[in-house]
Amino acid sequence: MSLEKLGWNTYFQKKFEPYLDKGFWAARVINQHKGNYIVCSEEGSFNGKLSGKFMYNADVKKDYPAVGDWVAIKMVNDTEAVIYAVLPRKSYFARKLAISGGRKMKNGILVGGNIEEQIIGSNIDTAFIVSGLDDNFNIGRIERYITLVRSSGVTPVILLNKCDLCNNVSDYIEKIDVIAKGIAVYSISVLNNINMDIFDKFLCCNETIVFLGSSGVGKSTVINYLLGGEILKTNTISSSNGKGRHTTTGSQLLQHSSGCTIIDTPGIRELQLWADEDILSESFQDIYSLTDQCRYRDCAHEKEDGCAIKTALEDGKLTIERFNSYKSQLNELKTLKDTRKCYDNSRKNKLNKINKKRGYVEC
Repeated sequence: MSLEKLGWNTYFQKKFEPYLDKGFWAARVINQHKGNYIVCSEEGSFNGKLSGKFMYNADVKKDYPAVGDWVAIKMVNDTEAVIYAVLPRKSYFARKLAISGGRKMKNGILVGGNIEEQIIGSNIDTAFIVSGLDDNFNIGRIERYITLVRSSGVTPVILLNKCDLCNNVSDYIEKIDVIAKGIAVYSISVLNNINMDIFDKFLCCNETIVFLGSSGVGKSTVINYLLGGEILKTNTISSSNGKGRHTTTGSQLLQHSSGCTIIDTPGIRELQLWADEDILSESFQDIYSLTDQCRYRDCAHEKEDGCAIKTALEDGKLTIERFNSYKSQLNELKTLKDTRKCYDNSRKNKLNKINKKRGYVEC
């Protein structure tokens, strides 16, 4: 398979130049499970293992290959290859790693434990945020996906799946338009082939698209339709709790006949934010435009006179749900910033102690 059909372009060609004369091959990670990888190159697909030097130099989980990454490899035999480096990512979708050990819930935000970034997929051009027009629909969850996608530098598109089960699709689209101005929104139905032609403009050679959403929204069903067969396993909604069952257990990259690559992702139930506070000015443009109209620059939007937010809430131009979602994300990102700073300082101190034992002196 040609590298171009895997998404190779001039950006990655330039990043690969240091490896050209050293016997390396360029390959893309199409599957990953713990320390095992499947990579695809012009020579075919291989089981990939990390080199010892790579693992020694890797500091955090973000340093390790993720699905969609381009890597520098050397073949061991017809079925195995060693991964020596990850090329710089053009973009990637990530969340705060679901952590365990020492964590607790404080004011609705998970705190404690190791603070790290988990990459779900990389080198993406378009991210489809999928929501079902059934019991799965959740405005707050869509708002969180929008923040994460915009933070990743990827173009977001919202898909309202299973529109055949809904009698008031236009009402849902209006709700989305309030929170996602400027983002394309499409209602589709795979089973009844409604509006499925909207994908034609996204399925282009060299492009990489990803499908995001919770379990049961129909991501795998949509991808199966696009690929023209039952490539991915699908499940129905649980009758006991109305929630989707996990079908996809890990991200994987699939090839479309157009030359477009598609990344399928597992359903994410614990969608913890990983972004900078500044990104909220994009996700909540409506609220930021109102805060600029407040009488006081440090307005807390509570009891101050001349507060544009209070006026908008009273006039019905802004819903309390939208404002609470903004405050929730803002508080979470502020907490993340402070926690990351403490964690980074703690990790730096530990590394300094290790280096001193090894005889290294910090410059």
